[in-house]
Amino acid sequence: MIDNLSEIKYSNYRKKKRRIGGRSVRYTVQLCTGSFDRSVLEPQEVVRKLEHTLQILDVERVIFGWAPEDGLNRAICSLLEKHGIEKYLWLPVFAEIQNQEDAEPNRNIAGRERQDVNKFAGDNFEFACQSSAKSIGRAAEVFDELTEGCRVDGVFLDRIRYASAAGSFGNLFGCWCPRCQKLYQEEGADTERLQRLAKDACMEAFLPEERSGFTYRFADRDVDCLMRAKRKLISRQVRMLEKRFRERGLKVGADTFTPSVADFVGQDLAEIGERMDFIKPMVYLRTDAPAGVPFELRGLGRDIKRRLDALWGGDTEGMTLAVQQMKLLQEKDICAAPGVDVNQVEGVFNSDADVKRFLKKLQAAGTERIVLSWDIMHISDEMLAAIAGI
Repeated sequence: MIDNLSEIKYSNYRKKKRRIGGRSVRYTVQLCTGSFDRSVLEPQEVVRKLEHTLQILDVERVIFGWAPEDGLNRAICSLLEKHGIEKYLWLPVFAEIQNQEDAEPNRNIAGRERQDVNKFAGDNFEFACQSSAKSIGRAAEVFDELTEGCRVDGVFLDRIRYASAAGSFGNLFGCWCPRCQKLYQEEGADTERLQRLAKDACMEAFLPEERSGFTYRFADRDVDCLMRAKRKLISRQVRMLEKRFRERGLKVGADTFTPSVADFVGQDLAEIGERMDFIKPMVYLRTDAPAGVPFELRGLGRDIKRRLDALWGGDTEGMTLAVQQMKLLQEKDICAAPGVDVNQVEGVFNSDADVKRFLKKLQAAGTERIVLSWDIMHISDEMLAAIAGI
């Protein structure tokens, strides 16, 4: 760790690219400005934190959002413009920004319309229907609202998925509105039998039989058809959004689950990654909250976790396999900037000194871009100094 930041010659330090194993590494930072209802930050404190970060790290882009605070958003864009840093608006597509009064709700197979996962201030994880055209239209509408008066370089698509099993077993069946059920039937699924599986809480039906790249095949035919339909729908909606934003001359990035669990929420990483300027697999090994690897695996249960370990050839909660998965994405020519949880929030994000070891392993394996997740305002100066000293 760097003990005395005042001794760093900032202007030269930021220009210097980190090199381990002969490869340069650049960072992306995420900046949570609050919920769609309100901002939780003052422009002055954000500018101070960003200035400090840009002085000691080689930052390539900043992903910010999603509070509708014009003054704050303009201050962020103005600062980043001055430093030549790419600006991406953070846009949670199927949750958070959706107007719950107008949106078509995501209907749980058990009959509930709302999810109960709420692990951090401002996040509610209440999903709208993934097949709804209204959901896509709303995302584009909110993008325009949040960027009015600001020039951004790209959009970062978040919550492009289904709710996960960490919220409820029923989430594995996707949205259960009539339109979504029809999509599952068209893919060959017997929806009446799926309802029986849900009623009996038959988790073993979701045990993957084999792995094909970043997706799974399931022995249960109806579950296999269901999961295929879910990933096809998410990929289709991502293509629609990407087209809309490309037409505006924007770059497009995407938040994804880590490879071992992405398929369970309908994310085909090969299909999504092929279309994006970059994807950010959330390799959150120390996070006890949605997208955290141990949190999501716990929701799937011990038997599925053991099966995933066997299919991937290692501990799906471990650092070694996480590095191997990032290498596999690189080999598929997918620009993956893994999201590493470096936040420290008691009871939710438990990052510690092990972060340095993980970052070194990723860099040594050829990772050239890393996202410091998930909120720069909750990364301590001591942690930033430690990262700068790698």
